[in-house]
Amino acid sequence: MKLQDLSPAQLRDLAKIAGCSAENLRHVISGRRGLSSQMAVRVEKAAKKLKPRVLLKREDMNAGCAVCEFARACRK
Repeated sequence: MKLQDLSPAQLRDLAKIAGCSAENLRHVISGRRGLSSQMAVRVEKAAKKLKPRVLLKREDMNAGCAVCEFARACRK
């Protein structure tokens, strides 16, 4: 699942749990801004706490995480 697949209500709940704003996540979805690796980790962990649980991967939200050997090794 990707950020753009979330409903507006899920996006608000995710932002609240992750400690950011829904507007910030909407900017990420539209491509106006990117997520730092630290924020991508926070968003990934927050998504697991949503009801129903949502699976977001930090590698899909941050270019640095996408090429990180450690992140790839942890997924295996």
